[in-house]
Amino acid sequence: MKYQQLPGPVRISLAIILWSIILWLFTLGHPGFVPVARMIFLVFVVPYAIAEWLKIKNLLSGKKLDYARVVLIMCAAVIWWLWLKK
Repeated sequence: MKYQQLPGPVRISLAIILWSIILWLFTLGHPGFVPVARMIFLVFVVPYAIAEWLKIKNLLSGKKLDYARVVLIMCAAVIWWLWLKK
């Protein structure tokens, strides 16, 4: 089955798993990169996946989807920053 023929949630899950594997491979042998990899995953990958899920559910589309992605990424960045300040 081709990637384009897979249902939307499966594609989102595969993309998240792929990003997880890529970031995990970058951290092998480089423990100092672990916080950066976590930040990339939590601030960029997860919010983008949430926005794609909203698109699949037909809750957002067009410009609203673009704004939602930016807002979700900004919220995730603020949460990450507040979590680091603990």
